[in-house]
Amino acid sequence: MVREPDTLDLIIDEAVKFIQAHEPPEGYFVAFSGGKDSIVSLELVRLAGVKHQSFYTCGGIDPPEVVQFIKEHYPKVRFLYPKASFFALIKKKFPPLRSRRWCCDHLRKYPSRHIPLRNRIMGIRIEESADRGDRPRIDRNIREKTVIYKPIFLWKEWTIWEFIERYRLPYPSLYDEGWDRIGCIICPWICSPNMHLVNRNRARWPGIYRAFEHAVREWFETRQSQGAHLKEQTAEEYIEHWYRGIA
Repeated sequence: MVREPDTLDLIIDEAVKFIQAHEPPEGYFVAFSGGKDSIVSLELVRLAGVKHQSFYTCGGIDPPEVVQFIKEHYPKVRFLYPKASFFALIKKKFPPLRSRRWCCDHLRKYPSRHIPLRNRIMGIRIEESADRGDRPRIDRNIREKTVIYKPIFLWKEWTIWEFIERYRLPYPSLYDEGWDRIGCIICPWICSPNMHLVNRNRARWPGIYRAFEHAVREWFETRQSQGAHLKEQTAEEYIEHWYRGIA
């Protein structure tokens, strides 16, 4: 007996056809982060049977559990690395802020500039960020000379997890430990007055936070020695304000 297609079947079919309809002759660049959305996106590309290569930009401040997960379960994913580390860039520039997030460009975008595949699939969903709804499903980055395709743009979280369960796809264990998003360990977007997410991440990965605080202290002291006007009197005060999102 043939099973009638359900809602998930229809959603999958639409995404697969979307990927197939725009397949470039040279193949897609598939951005892979090891998170649930990129896991689903890569599997959809495989189901579509299109030519592609997958890449992970290793920014150096990702959960080590995720890096190990990718190496173990997705050995064909190619690792890309930034020219300078996050900590070295802090000393050279400044700690990234919500309004001035240079880290996304330097750690995530720029490492793939030399890859000739300009048609790129990304696991971007509107549900993850209201700001993403202002952009189209097929987006063009004029500066980077790339075209971004978003096959799961309108997918809901329940759809993501049902897909993962249906296809029995492995995923990082952090999701089962309470993390709903597993991006950068240190990020201005997790900073808040109650410091809940900062404290959670700092307890889990203390070494990365020590390295971050050391880099910020060096940057702060250098700026002070140059006569820069900073509202905080000490590096420790600045770090506290940064974690609370008020730096």
